[in-house]
Amino acid sequence: MNNTQQDSQQRMAAEQEADYTNPQPSGGHHKKTDLGSVPSPIRYFGYFFFTSATVMLVIGIVIQWFK
Repeated sequence: MNNTQQDSQQRMAAEQEADYTNPQPSGGHHKKTDLGSVPSPIRYFGYFFFTSATVMLVIGIVIQWFK
């Protein structure tokens, strides 16, 4: 290899490392999800999932408290 190929390879490696260590800013805050725009089956599954997770958490805490 000649010097120009080695220099270009080293430069490319340095640029890739710089991209990894210095990520670019993302461009703002994320929008909140409008639940009215989500399809009904997905929305109801989400309600069911989070409600059941909360109920199981409360039941687990109550069981541990009376143990």
